[in-house]
Amino acid sequence: MYRLNYNELKLQQVKDIVSKKEAPVVASEFCGYLVGKSLKIVLDKTPVAGPQLEYEFQSDAKLTLKENSGPAIACDYAAQTLKDVTLFSHMIPDTMRGYNVIVNWKTSVVTVFEMWFLDYEGEKIDTTKTFIPLSDSAALGKVKPYVNREVQRQYYFGYIDEPGKSPPEGRDHISLRLENSMIKWKEDRGKKRLTTYTSLTYSTIIELDTPDGGDVLTFSSDVLRIDESMYIHCFGEIEYSGRLTVEVLDLYSLRKVGVTVGIDEDDKFEHALYKGHGKFLGRFTTFQDFNDRGATYSELAARQVDYSVKGARASFRPSIMTIAVTEEHVAKAAQNTMIFDKERAKERVMSSAHLPPDSDYCVGKELAFRGDDSFAVELRFKAIDELEYRIAGDSAWNAETYCAFELDEDLIILSFYRSGSNPPASLFFALDFQNGLATCISTKMGSKNDWHDPEPAYHFGVMDMKGLTPVRIFRQGFTDELLGRAFTQTYSDAMSSIHIYSAPHSYSWTIITNGAVGSAGNRSGYAVWSSPCEYIKLRDDVYIMNWVEQKWSGHMDTLCRNLRTGRDCGFGYGMSNDGAAIYMDRTGSISREAGRVDLGGVFSLRNYDVMS
Repeated sequence: MYRLNYNELKLQQVKDIVSKKEAPVVASEFCGYLVGKSLKIVLDKTPVAGPQLEYEFQSDAKLTLKENSGPAIACDYAAQTLKDVTLFSHMIPDTMRGYNVIVNWKTSVVTVFEMWFLDYEGEKIDTTKTFIPLSDSAALGKVKPYVNREVQRQYYFGYIDEPGKSPPEGRDHISLRLENSMIKWKEDRGKKRLTTYTSLTYSTIIELDTPDGGDVLTFSSDVLRIDESMYIHCFGEIEYSGRLTVEVLDLYSLRKVGVTVGIDEDDKFEHALYKGHGKFLGRFTTFQDFNDRGATYSELAARQVDYSVKGARASFRPSIMTIAVTEEHVAKAAQNTMIFDKERAKERVMSSAHLPPDSDYCVGKELAFRGDDSFAVELRFKAIDELEYRIAGDSAWNAETYCAFELDEDLIILSFYRSGSNPPASLFFALDFQNGLATCISTKMGSKNDWHDPEPAYHFGVMDMKGLTPVRIFRQGFTDELLGRAFTQTYSDAMSSIHIYSAPHSYSWTIITNGAVGSAGNRSGYAVWSSPCEYIKLRDDVYIMNWVEQKWSGHMDTLCRNLRTGRDCGFGYGMSNDGAAIYMDRTGSISREAGRVDLGGVFSLRNYDVMS
């Protein structure tokens, strides 16, 4: 899905597709619970005033709707019921909008998700000319929806108006109680999904039944609590297909019902209801205040999103957050480098107050890295920040500035930029002076998909150095030992995050809001995104996690972790978001484990398509 590019449909194309919409389909049997019933739904006026809805259900597939006491409109619908809750969904004929309605028969409480397509021609920011940087959260929050194929949504809380009965006092409401829970779902329409409810505003999904089932995908979401065991999960596939999904799930029985509405990969209208059953895999640690139940959104979300505006939602849109670049841009950026630049470090999101000291361990040493794949590099260390290198086959030595950290006893990580390289390139080394083992990550700017993306290559081998005899059999190498684990990184007082390693070659991060102690939403999760990555084991308890922010900044981070010291450190490499420069940065943080789940059965080939 990272590289599945959906067609950018024009307004008229969307109208043509939606005009051919058929009745919603149901994967298994239709639900007849509503047949013969009448519903008058009153919706609250905050945060956005909802309409009054009156329904008459003639059959399990036909209803009539009156909006705000208007004329009766005949609609096709479908419904699914889970315990005391019914979810029904319909579009309105001759329009591009509809409703997903969730009725709690026990409490008479109702939550309605109105859904619609844009009624204007969306205009995406032309990233060949400009972009909105991540640091400008106010501007990002004011971006007008521009993807015509993307289903918009607004939820409303309300109740069933019943003659002779007082309105219920309670309502469904946002809640942090699901935060960082992970559930493996199997649906009766054939889909298998691994869902992590990472925050009030985002969730991640791994589509286990697709060829790219190793990708962690991040979606803008709503998580609403019905009662002790039942929740509503709504997510929109922003930056992907644009489809909207609304689900009701029960944690007691691990069952769910849901509906998906939108335009599919083949540009056909999709409106499908389904059921699912799940397996609860665990809950990663959360870090909100003990007294924070999620009654309000985090401070960062509230600053960025005006929830009094209809359709407003948190959205992370990487496609408008960097300038579009070409091979020529990259060549020009290579003339303007920022290598371990202190002024740039002050402006970085991951600028750190927790860097370990630069290491002089290698000063005076000469060695060669010899990869098992025949990739080889000679290194001569002149000072704490100066070295010379040459790659096998070259005759000339090259002088570079480097940075090194001691990650574990006699285990050094270091990185440097290859000045004058075209395309721009860098080298990273992990050197184990006890065992003679080494890893090299050689990286160049520009992948087959995007010139903004660094493309790393991994080389595992040994150190050739006088007085050092490498172990004969073992190698540093790729590992699954971090799979299913989560860690926090505190880079500074202004920046913390949670990494969740929920796939063998992909992960997600969540930004933790650092508000004033005791303030609403303090330390609750907010922004989430995901990237492909690789995990490498250097020693027991010592690892590398290397990721590239594809389809966005292209930033690559080589984060090295010592579980015993609780220290993360490493290097960032890439092109500035404005395309003007190539950079390399130090990074460091204080790390804490944030829980783990067992994903071995989820991703083993034997169990890949089997519901455990």
